[in-house]
Amino acid sequence: MDPFSAILGIGSAVFGGLAGQAEADAQNRAIEKQHKYNMQSWRYGRRSTMADWRQSTKQWRLNEKNEETLGAFKDATNLQDWLYNLKIQDFEYASQMKQYAKSEQIYGQQLTFNQMAQSAAKEAEYRKLEETKNELLYQNQDIVIKALQAEGLTAVKGQQGRSAAKMEQAELASLGRNQAILAQSLLSANTDTGAALRKIANDKFGADLAAQASRMLQPDRLPEPPKPLTTPRAEYLKPRRPKKFDFGPKPVKGAMASSTGAWMGAATQGLSSIAGAIGSGSKYNFNIGNTPSTSNLGSLGSSNFARNMSLDLGF
Repeated sequence: MDPFSAILGIGSAVFGGLAGQAEADAQNRAIEKQHKYNMQSWRYGRRSTMADWRQSTKQWRLNEKNEETLGAFKDATNLQDWLYNLKIQDFEYASQMKQYAKSEQIYGQQLTFNQMAQSAAKEAEYRKLEETKNELLYQNQDIVIKALQAEGLTAVKGQQGRSAAKMEQAELASLGRNQAILAQSLLSANTDTGAALRKIANDKFGADLAAQASRMLQPDRLPEPPKPLTTPRAEYLKPRRPKKFDFGPKPVKGAMASSTGAWMGAATQGLSSIAGAIGSGSKYNFNIGNTPSTSNLGSLGSSNFARNMSLDLGF
């Protein structure tokens, strides 16, 4: 290999190492930025999880408070309605008792009136019967007086014998007949009075039944409505406090790129170029380490090889 190719190979190796180092540095910067972003996202996620937990806890406490407030309101409303219904029930019972007392008063007054009406009707019938009896008595007295007058008239005329007997029999027959008529009239009056009294009694009984039918039954107090039960309260599950595993794994920085491989490749390529140039030393004169036309590889070092090497082209 000619010296120019060796120099070009060494330069190419050096530039390749520099490019590899630049690429590794760029990769490392990108990895660092990504790790920083991952850590920031992880911290934000952790803060968001804790904020959500605190908000859920506040909501849980608010739900518990609202549930208790609503339950207490319902209990108070139910108790108020229960007491109000008791008052209405007492008022209705008192009103029914007043109506019952009024009904009893009217019923008693109706019975008294029926009794008074019956007594008045009976008195009227008895009075009517008494008047009939008195009238018949007067008629009987009148008949007897007329018979006596007829008998006296016959005696005054001086009639005797059979004629007087016939006249006396005729008068007695007339008297008996008239008294029989009066007796029959008296019997009829008694019968009519008895029928009228029975009708009066029946009328009173019917009036008493009508009063009994319109009589109000004694009201009974309704059973007391059951006392309202306590409103059940809904239970809410308390939010669980976040654990370490809720935040997820902490981000890990990725493996950093190294430029060592690039520089090792460049060094290997440079050594190969130098070795090729030395191998062709019979055609070109190399002065290495102040020894002309002599190859001295023992004095070469990998770190200061380019600085100690000089080429004598012999032109």
